[in-house]
Formats: sequence, C-alpha cells, structure tokens
Amino acid sequence: MVKKSVLPATLLAASWVVPSCMPALPNGSTVNAQPPATGTTQGTGVCGSGSWQPGWLEIHHIDAGEGVSTLIVSPVGRTMLIDAGEAEWDQSDGAQVIGAYVRSVLGCARLDYVVISHFHLDHVGFPGYGGIWHLVHQQGFTIGKLLHRDLNRYSGTSSATLSQWRAYLQSDDGRALNPEIATVGESQVQLGEGVFFAFVAVDGNGSLPAGDFASDPAPPDENDYSIAAVLRMGRLDYFTAGDLSGETMVSLQGGYSYHDQETRVAPLVKDVDVYRVSHHGSSYASNSTLLAEIDPEVSIIQVGDDNQDGHPTQSTVDRLLATSALYLTEHGAPSTDLRGGKVVGHVVLRTATGIDYTVNGDAFLASDPWRTDNDGDGYFSEADPDDNSAMVVPALNGGCDGTYQTCP
Repeated sequence: MVKKSVLPATLLAASWVVPSCMPALPNGSTVNAQPPATGTTQGTGVCGSGSWQPGWLEIHHIDAGEGVSTLIVSPVGRTMLIDAGEAEWDQSDGAQVIGAYVRSVLGCARLDYVVISHFHLDHVGFPGYGGIWHLVHQQGFTIGKLLHRDLNRYSGTSSATLSQWRAYLQSDDGRALNPEIATVGESQVQLGEGVFFAFVAVDGNGSLPAGDFASDPAPPDENDYSIAAVLRMGRLDYFTAGDLSGETMVSLQGGYSYHDQETRVAPLVKDVDVYRVSHHGSSYASNSTLLAEIDPEVSIIQVGDDNQDGHPTQSTVDRLLATSALYLTEHGAPSTDLRGGKVVGHVVLRTATGIDYTVNGDAFLASDPWRTDNDGDGYFSEADPDDNSAMVVPALNGGCDGTYQTCP
C-alpha cells in the first residue's frame, strides 16, 4: 500500500489524452524489440559504458524512497527493469533517481524489458507525471518490451493510477512501448544463455475470477494480482513478487480485501537463495508457509524511511531474520527494530558464476539443498509435514474467501 493522494476530480474521471508537449521517442518510431549489442548507442549514451561489466549478473534494488524499482543486467548485457514507482501521483522524484541510477549502470537509456508487477503508484508512477512514463517521455529511455498483468480482464479495487494506465496503454504512446500481457512460463523473457527467467504468478493464477469488481464492498486489492517471477543462474535462485498477498482478510479501513496467493505460489518457486521481500515487509505478506518453502539465505526489503503504513512490520522482520540475512534500502517505520538487518541504500547482488555471489560486498554461496517432499504435494516437509497424501496441502493463511477465491 502507498499513501493515498487527493487527485482532481477531472483527472479521476478523465481517460488518457496525450499532452501536446509530450516528446516522441528518441528515434521518432517504435522501438526495436531486439536487445542492442554492447557498445551501441541507444536512447542517450553508449550501452556497456557504465559500471556493469560483461560476464556478470547484477540485480540492483534501487533506493528511490517509497518508489520501488529493480534493475537486472544479465552477463551478456540484456536488461530488465521491474517497476519504477513514486511516492505521490504528481511527482517524478522516484523516476529521476531511477533514471540516473540506470544510466550509471548501463551507460545508456535502453531497457530490453520493463515489467510492471502491478498497478500501484509506488510501483509504476502516474502517466503524465512520473514513474515509467517519466523515464520514457522526459528522460529519453527506450523499451524493447513492456510486460504487465491483464488489467482489463482482472480488476478489483479501482484507483486513478489503474484507470490512467489502462487508458495510456491503449494510446499511441503506450502502444509504442510494445506492451504485452505477461503469462505464466519462460517464453516471454530471454536474458541470454545461462540465465533462466520465468513468471510463476500472474493475475492470481486462476484462483481469482476474471471481471471488474470495483463496485463491490470489499473487492480484491490490486496486490492480489501481482506478477511473481523466478530468476536462476547456475545454483543461484532469486524470487520477486511485487506486493503479492500472503493473508486472506478484509481491510480494517474498508473498501478492499487481501487474498493469500503466496501459499499457492510457494510450490512453484521452491527453494531460493535470494528473496526480494513482497509488499515492503508488510505483515500481510511473506507468510510462514512461503518462507518455510523458499527458505532464503538473503532477503531484501525496498522501503522508504518513515513509512506511513508501518512497513516493515516487526513480525515480518522477525520471520525473515529467522531464515536469512536481511538488507534494506531504507529503515522504514522508525518503531521497527531491525535487529541484524542492514540499511544500505541501493542493494546490489553480483555474481559471475551463479555459485558465489555478493550482496553489497558481503559474500554468500548459492546452493541447491536436498529437501524432501515425500507426499508429493509440491511442498517441502518444512512447509507441509509429510502426511502421506498429495491432496492435503497447507491451508490458506486467514482461510479461503469463497466470494473471490477458488477454495479447496
């Protein structure tokens, strides 16, 4: 969740209209979907002239305050930006930090892939002002392919951010970003030989019904539809899932509800080395079943200082520290005791082998541990003690909401 800003009524009701002052893409046409060769000029600058070195996989968790953004650079220089958010709807502070940082790493303003995990302001920004829109239309970035969830077929809580992105993606400028609906599997992203990337959850993976439920008393929150993905190189496994929900409950503030998606996604993820923590360390994510299944060695929280939603919560920090080393871009809620967690600004994972890797210079060793699932239900025994039945799986955290969830 992000701080809610008051938008003008005209903007809340309006569909996307391309401003006359909006600059065209740098080459004046649709961008090339093929990744550029290292050393070629794309957008502004020379790709491959930044801090990244060929042969290295780098995952940069950018410190943009409440704006979430992650840059992935593969060993052959193919690039992916996951999210580019803002703290306020009419700001571009996050995009300016993100854009400058990406240029420093790549040397250019070219991204092969951009993934929008879900349509909340702190992950995507607001068209016409900040976020991904600002990167393209104000900073000259080009995008080979924009992957996003199906916001037309699956819609829970309404927001100006969601409605404006829906209209923007149908405009000429939006279509120039080569948008494509993400689907479960590995076919849509190729980061080069030796690097596997797959979407493991999109729009609830069939556990949530298609439709527009915005007028319901407590429809599914946008977080429920978050895209989740796994990256693997050698033995190194990395998991990221936007703000994926880990508990079924109706918000105390009213107007929306969460639905546990993590428990059902867990067996699709299996054991990982590094976990980019969902929902900024919210108590409604990173549930016990997920953490017992993925058992990360490193967890990374992207959060802004003085977070108004209390992220990261103490209970989540305690669960993460029980299984992993913890790194944060900023402290978040002042009342949370981070204990052994490290606040380091930009959190950077680097590896050239897929076995030994570093996080901000700290050394770790990736592994494929031998863990058992004797009852064949997809969950390791730590997440679901073997019960001699593949039909008996962990219960959803908070129960199952039969109005929106497919219940066992």
